[in-house]
Amino acid sequence: MADRDFLTETRRLLALAEGQTRSGDPGGAAETLRSVAARHPDASVGWLQAAVAARTAGRTEAATGLVHRALVLEPALAPAAPLLVGLAAGDPIAGRHRAAAMWAILRPDSAEAVATLAGTHQQAGRDRPALSAGRRALALDPALGWVRANLAVVLRELGDRDAAMTELRRAAILDPGAGLPWRRLGGLLEIASDLAPAERALRRALLIDAGDHAASALLAITERRLGRPQDALARLEALPERLTGEIGRDTVEFELGTLRDRLGQPAAAYAHFTRANAVALSRAEPGMADPARYLATVAGFEAAMDPDWLSRWKPLRKAEAPVVFMVGFPRSGTTLLDQILDAHPDVHVIEEHPVLAGVGAGFAANPAGIAERLAELSDAQADRLRQALETRVARWGGEALPRVVIDKMPLNTVFLPLALRLYPDAKIILSLRHPCDCCLSCFMQPIRLTPAMASFTSMDEATALYARVMGLWRQVAERLTPTHETVRYEDLIEDVEGTARRVLDFLDLDWDPAVLDHAAHARTRGLIRTPSFRQVSEPIYRRAKGRWERYRPQIDPYLDRLRPFMAEFGYDDRG
Repeated sequence: MADRDFLTETRRLLALAEGQTRSGDPGGAAETLRSVAARHPDASVGWLQAAVAARTAGRTEAATGLVHRALVLEPALAPAAPLLVGLAAGDPIAGRHRAAAMWAILRPDSAEAVATLAGTHQQAGRDRPALSAGRRALALDPALGWVRANLAVVLRELGDRDAAMTELRRAAILDPGAGLPWRRLGGLLEIASDLAPAERALRRALLIDAGDHAASALLAITERRLGRPQDALARLEALPERLTGEIGRDTVEFELGTLRDRLGQPAAAYAHFTRANAVALSRAEPGMADPARYLATVAGFEAAMDPDWLSRWKPLRKAEAPVVFMVGFPRSGTTLLDQILDAHPDVHVIEEHPVLAGVGAGFAANPAGIAERLAELSDAQADRLRQALETRVARWGGEALPRVVIDKMPLNTVFLPLALRLYPDAKIILSLRHPCDCCLSCFMQPIRLTPAMASFTSMDEATALYARVMGLWRQVAERLTPTHETVRYEDLIEDVEGTARRVLDFLDLDWDPAVLDHAAHARTRGLIRTPSFRQVSEPIYRRAKGRWERYRPQIDPYLDRLRPFMAEFGYDDRG
């Protein structure tokens, strides 16, 4: 009799939950189903039903806990792990990845589960694990076109543009009614500066789905590059205010700013760039928009340049640097110089991979102790750091390296005290540009936010970081007297051959005219890993030289901060 009454009450509660759902009371239904699950604690389905109800009621945290209870009871419960992934959709990437990994572990035979894991690897910037998981997913189900479209993004990031295009074409064949492969193919072609095919692919995506706002934004960028700025402007201004997905409102605002700049409307352009950066900050992953840790690293190396600490440096065995370090500040012309030098048959430029940057970040894990660790560095410790750097050179430089390998990363300026401690005779190429143009360009670019790049979201913080980083360079140059060659962007664009000859002489290399065809070389290199990828595949232009003059009202509050560097580097406040 007791059992019958118990089950009767359970049936009553289930009927109550159904009624609450029908009457528009999802919160009440969630509470009722949780009570049912608690009456039958060993039934995994009960906890899963309660989780679904809690999710419907908007109680994400409670729903996640209920799914976990269901999975503890029955790890193979089919709907539970995908539900967990859906609940984590609004979480930081670490939470989304944990949910996807659990699904893939519980269902290694599910192509969708493994493909979802590949996606979270990709979102976290782990391209090689993403590639591996994506290929496993396709081995389980080769007909998943959306997985091939995602895999293409990973292949593009790894620099294999041809393989990425192949996957996108396969995806389009597998699902002719899907716009995603055509949109991504158009984006890839635009990055490669194949603009006419890019336009055709993007228009095809919009024929399939006229509401594909990402395709519209990419088409506007392509139209601007094809010399049709008014078409691009009209297309972007027709987009809705709220955008989600691959192209966000920040990307659209940056492009609107670029168009207004090209049309000679600096005040309107600056307003768009200001809004773009504000939106980018709001969309950033937790911790990525906070520059505090990076600024602490800068402070640690600034302290290491104090003469008192320098006087305590213990002698180390000499070692030959495996690379030349190309440094400066972002948007100072390093990518253009990189393309020119990499066109030389005896030069390979490792473009913005963490070679010195990776070793330096590890060394600076405790920023407060940088000065002391540099001073007390032993031969054994130095050898380990050198080995770590050489391993990174081999990883990103590849096999059969030419005579000169260049580690190009502008903000490696900060890590030069460590580089010169390990390799006192290392060669350094310092890239300079007018400080106002340099900072303004950083502010105008859609840069992937990291603690190092977060300062570029405002002109105040960008100019402050410039003063810190280039002030550190002045200390390095004065106190460590490195072997270096300075290249000013303005000199480079006015006299490419003369500047290139001077740098090649510094590198002890013979002249080769291939360096003068840098734009063609850039188009053969696959992915260019900087915001300058569009510019360096075009003929050299001068429109960015002295651009800051048009923005003088916006930059004027920061001129006093930058004037000492203008004077030192041979510039004035007239451009």
